[in-house]
Parts: sequence; C-alpha cells; structure tokens
Amino acid sequence: MQLINYLKLTFLISFFAVSCKNAPQKSGSSIDEKIFYLETTSCMGTCPVFTFTVLSNGVCSYNGTANVDKLGTYFGSLDSGQLADLKKELSNSNFFNIDLKNDSLIKDLPTTYLYYNNGSREKKISYYHPKNKTVDGLVGFSYNLIKSITWTKEN
Repeated sequence: MQLINYLKLTFLISFFAVSCKNAPQKSGSSIDEKIFYLETTSCMGTCPVFTFTVLSNGVCSYNGTANVDKLGTYFGSLDSGQLADLKKELSNSNFFNIDLKNDSLIKDLPTTYLYYNNGSREKKISYYHPKNKTVDGLVGFSYNLIKSITWTKEN
C-alpha cells in the first residue's frame, strides 16, 4: 500500500512541478519530467480513448476513458530495461524529424497524440490519416508496453 501511495505522490508532484508555468528551470534538479505520452481520442465508433504517460523515473499513469479494458486512472512503473527500450524505440524512429500532413477532409477518425522529451528537445505529433508506418510502429510499441505494465487502480 505504501508503494501505491508513493507512486501517486511522485506522479502528482511531478505533474504539478512540470506544468507550473512560473517554475524555475529544472536543469540539475531531481524533479522527474514527463518524457513520453500517448493519447487517443474518440470517434463515432468504438475507438479506444485513453492517455498513457511516462515520467523520466519510469513512473507511468494510464487513464482509460472509453472503449478500453481499464477505465479510470491507474499507476505503474517501467523497469530500467523497459525505459531504455522506449527511449531507443523513439530515437530509432527519428521522432524529431517525423513530419505528418494529416488529411483534414477525414472527419470521423480518432486522433492520436504522441509526445517525446529527450531532455534537450521535445515534440508533439498529432496523427490520424493517412497511415504512417513509423508512427504506427511507435503506437504499436506503446500498446505492447502498456500491456506489459502491472497497473494499480487509483482509489
């Protein structure tokens, strides 16, 4: 039970520290930053709607909103190997050079947002159509990572 409370506290402190607009620069700080997130939006059908977030210390959160097995907020963590694999996958994808031209004529597709912060650069991608093999690979990798984590539901 203490681990669950520790994970919740770490996540909340990190979230508020990172999102505070007036916070001083965190260089050299011990605050764990958001390094990756995957968010999916709704569609007219049964598209899964959730947000998956990873902090630099490996602490993760998952918030399932609709059409997913896990509804609500969950916390978990990546071990050092999983965290290294995620960073390697993002690096190998050449994430910062992905340039998408989404088709604005398609209206009923879910949007997938991916964000990556490698410590010196950050980028957010908005993706829905047409298909992109690299981004689909990152999404698939993320789904497998989500399945591999032992999640604890927030009370």
